[in-house]
Amino acid sequence: MAIISLTTDWQHRDYYLGAIKGRLLSICPEVQLVDLSHNVDNYNISQASFIIKNAFIHFPKNTIHIIGVKSEETAEHPHVAVKYKDQYFIGADNGIFSLVMKCDPEEIVRIENIEKEENYHTFPELNVFAKAAAYIIENNGIDGLGSKQKSLFRLVPIRALIQKKTITGQIIYIDSYGNATTNISKELFESARQERNFEILIQSNQYRISKINQNYHENSEGDFLALFNSSGLLEIAINKGNLAELLQLDINSDIRIKFHDH
Repeated sequence: MAIISLTTDWQHRDYYLGAIKGRLLSICPEVQLVDLSHNVDNYNISQASFIIKNAFIHFPKNTIHIIGVKSEETAEHPHVAVKYKDQYFIGADNGIFSLVMKCDPEEIVRIENIEKEENYHTFPELNVFAKAAAYIIENNGIDGLGSKQKSLFRLVPIRALIQKKTITGQIIYIDSYGNATTNISKELFESARQERNFEILIQSNQYRISKINQNYHENSEGDFLALFNSSGLLEIAINKGNLAELLQLDINSDIRIKFHDH
């Protein structure tokens, strides 16, 4: 049974999700549809890429991932189908693929050889992406969807800044609990730390964390904590609280780690 995942910024209240699911079930009756997320902030491809990047690796080979975030086609950002790590991705080539994929994909094809309906520009998920997904299922690949493309439009993710005694990182994702994931990996942290003591500084020097937890309940309820989450990235949280709301944190807010020599 073919699997198609859906990631959009539709927020559930419109008819769009029902329409594309109905279309997919009509043209691919045996397909299994999986919702990754429909609560992506409008046009936020960085947030969408984080969700897809951390979810797709758990899917079986040949899964098709439809990306309905900032999906309009332009001359610079055409609709493409991409094969990467034996899975397929469909969306606009607006930089999101470069944020999801750590290395070059096996194949990139512009979606050109399907019948496009009138006004397809306003709802490409329904009128382009669903048909492209059906083609992949029927033909076991993306060859034939259109002309091959050598590379993808690239966006460069913000990197943490490493200095002798500090790491300055940024929040890249806030989950539904208000926990804030940063762009500081465990490998980066340990490499810069070199077994020194440290303080994680939130909102300049106002809030400080001086240990890394293994789990959330190591601290009392309401306490600030830090841990490396399932993505291998430093996460700042409050045990049974909403950190982002309390401290008015947002994407790109700075998180600084200061190291102290013994």
